[in-house]
Amino acid sequence: MASSKKNQKQHRSSKDFMLASGSNVPFNYVESFKSLRTNLNFIAATEKLNTFILTSAIPGEGKSNTAINLAISLAEDGKSVVVVDCDLRKPSLNRYLKLGHNFKGVTDILAGNAVVEEALIQFEDLGIHVLVAGAVPPNPSEMLSSEPMDKLVEDLKNAFDYVILDTPPVSVVTDAAILGRYADGAILCVRSNFAPKETVVLAKERLTAVGVRILGVFLTGFDTNNESKSSAYSYTYEYEYKSN
Repeated sequence: MASSKKNQKQHRSSKDFMLASGSNVPFNYVESFKSLRTNLNFIAATEKLNTFILTSAIPGEGKSNTAINLAISLAEDGKSVVVVDCDLRKPSLNRYLKLGHNFKGVTDILAGNAVVEEALIQFEDLGIHVLVAGAVPPNPSEMLSSEPMDKLVEDLKNAFDYVILDTPPVSVVTDAAILGRYADGAILCVRSNFAPKETVVLAKERLTAVGVRILGVFLTGFDTNNESKSSAYSYTYEYEYKSN
């Protein structure tokens, strides 16, 4: 699936959050995504998985930031990757990547007003493709559970090595659980000292109750300054997240 020439131009990245690329990025920040990438590559190689949802218990846990940086890390490993903004209620990828709101996206494809090829946006500097949410619809849950959405994900699966679905928080709406049926598994983003433990447990239960396999938990916003330098976890999984 090739992007049209119009959509192949390079778009500059947002400076509102830290990208896991470039010479001035902290080592631990980059290493955390490389670790996540390695784990996913192992799972994908043994079980032939390539489509994941990224979600969280509540808003503000770094979910979209993780989705973009994971995609960049996978692309640096030579994989073709697309990130899809599946939060049709409150899209965020446009804002993070400074795209504006003039791009066709998921809702336009589902409504039959665009095709995948013209909606895909290629970031040549980051090595990834992005599919934004599109216009906010009055019936997001119904659109996400429709046959056209099923076909859209299947088309992307066939076109890319990895498909990352950035979904709304589980404890807010049911969309992540709906989207889980299209994916091979879920990565749950949990921000350190942020969401109550009971809320995180509830998010996990809501996903597993509908058969969504949780592949792992990615800890965000972890302050390594308060941990021993010898801690493997503070070294491997720390990354910074700037709230909106």
